[in-house]
Amino acid sequence: MENVLFNEKVNFKVKKFNISKIILYFAFYSFIGFCFESIFGIFSKGVLESRKSFLFGPFCAIYGIGAIFMILFLKPLEKNTFAVFVGSSIIGAIAEYLMSYICELYFHFKWWDYSNLLLNVNGRTCLYFILIWGFLGTILIKYVNPKVDEFIEKIKNKLSKKVFDFAVFGIFLFLLVDILLTTFALKYFYAKISSDYQLTNSNYSAQRLENLSKIDLLDEGNLLKIFPNIRIAGNEMDNVFVDTLYNVDSTYYLKIFDK
Repeated sequence: MENVLFNEKVNFKVKKFNISKIILYFAFYSFIGFCFESIFGIFSKGVLESRKSFLFGPFCAIYGIGAIFMILFLKPLEKNTFAVFVGSSIIGAIAEYLMSYICELYFHFKWWDYSNLLLNVNGRTCLYFILIWGFLGTILIKYVNPKVDEFIEKIKNKLSKKVFDFAVFGIFLFLLVDILLTTFALKYFYAKISSDYQLTNSNYSAQRLENLSKIDLLDEGNLLKIFPNIRIAGNEMDNVFVDTLYNVDSTYYLKIFDK
């Protein structure tokens, strides 16, 4: 990393990432987030189910985004555990709230709702998960990310610059395509639900919906296997689980134990 600001009076450094590192951070921590969410799902629901953000890659985007901002703003404070915990809690809460708001506004879906939990903010974040963000961010800044940085540097030193840049570009291209296809699929899915249940905010014609419905990837059963916990956001069906709207195979999860 490169230091871009250094204030002698307060001894504070702000780090700047190159684009390669941002891409690698996003991919790695989104994958770690996916693993964490999968384990959390087992303990909270007793099932192993899809907890990813995208159609293809095993990534949970909010963790990648949160990690990048935590590293950017909290790395200079890594020696102060309390400051890192508080900062991680704040960044995690903001990331969770904004991600929820943007997804509801753009896709008309909810991936989570904390309305029944203590001290929640519009159901988008709550005290319980804010504290979890603080704990995870502290582990990230003080223990995990230094090792990740060391690993990235070792890989860069072993590979030529062209090979390293090509590999990073490959990861970026995969993520970009996955994000674009996921966006398309989710927009289609809401349009189909809107058509089937006479909801608003659908700009798809009946003919276009019929043509797209023939694509296996866009089958509602397949989309619900990938996104089993999504709910309608807004309209008269607000907070209704989408899997209750369609008669699809309910065995899209692996039952581990009775909850």
